[in-house]
Amino acid sequence: MTFLRTRFEWLDVLSAKSSIAAELALKTKLADEIYKTQNKKALNKDAFNLSNNNDHNDILASTIDGLAAKGADLKNLSKLLVDLTSRNTYGTFCEISAYGYLLKGKHDFDIQLPMDGSAILNPHGADLDGLLRLPQEVAFDVKAFGFHEHLVSRLTERLSYDLAPDIVVAQDSWDVPISTLFDLLSTQYEQLVQELRQSRSAARDAIRFVVRTPARVQVSSRELDPGKLARKNADYAFSYAKQFARHKPFILVFVIHPWASGALHVNFYGYVDDFTQALAQITFCQFMADTSPIFDVTKSHASQLLSGILFMNAWAGTPPAEPPLYRLFLNPNAINPLHPASVETLAAPYGDDMTVTKIQCPSAQSDPLRGDM
Repeated sequence: MTFLRTRFEWLDVLSAKSSIAAELALKTKLADEIYKTQNKKALNKDAFNLSNNNDHNDILASTIDGLAAKGADLKNLSKLLVDLTSRNTYGTFCEISAYGYLLKGKHDFDIQLPMDGSAILNPHGADLDGLLRLPQEVAFDVKAFGFHEHLVSRLTERLSYDLAPDIVVAQDSWDVPISTLFDLLSTQYEQLVQELRQSRSAARDAIRFVVRTPARVQVSSRELDPGKLARKNADYAFSYAKQFARHKPFILVFVIHPWASGALHVNFYGYVDDFTQALAQITFCQFMADTSPIFDVTKSHASQLLSGILFMNAWAGTPPAEPPLYRLFLNPNAINPLHPASVETLAAPYGDDMTVTKIQCPSAQSDPLRGDM
């Protein structure tokens, strides 16, 4: 089998499938990039994997053409392809996947809308990923969602490289704060390496790293606790608060994919249902009395600017992901709520592939995972 290994090779494939990609002729405007050389570790793992998956390429190409047919600016489509085929591969793939979801539902929407500081929390303004008309206008922004699995994988790969020929595995519970993993990949990395060299084991929060000698078969174990993971990352959504809309309903779209999201791709014993529900409930309910500042508002106010959180599964291929592919959670405390008719318009085209849940905030003594919903 011949693999695509460079940016130009991927652009050739996309141009063969998309008339717009061909029209943009990006190879004449960009430098080539190598994703992977023979028998060596991928330099851009996401780009290498996506470029060599025909099912994903079909969706990427059809989405680009579908956006053009809706009147999207060619400059925006060009930027999507430039970012996709370079260092922002996974984030851009998630954004295009969200547009594909809206095209699939035949919704009316625009992409890449400039907003000033009076429209969103960022005082300097920014581009939002889109505006949806149901016909109620709903702003949205798209984020890649695979924070713990993706970062743990990056961390163990890096540790294994630095401690070669030994390998490093992560055990016990991965239900740790996202900030812990970012710290371990940056300011605390060298300390972790030294501890592993000396002790061959190191615990950080609930996660334990273990150094092992190479073997054909490696067995490790980990705990999966959706409620614990949600609680450990209670304020995760607020890391994107700068794009929350002030005066329009706003949906934060989190895209799930097995190459980055791991266990969140498979609803094993209701794991995905439980985790997504718990995180949405905590986001909407836990901060209602929080007066800490986020830009020029309180965290309580910021939490109420989220009209909903949509988790969408962007896997394309065999075997297909089990429904529901799309889980929308509505904020009962939203300042700018979605109208019931808008919710129906948004969800109806997807049938059993989409579920809608209006969160109910539990009492202060209740476990967020077990609140009545």
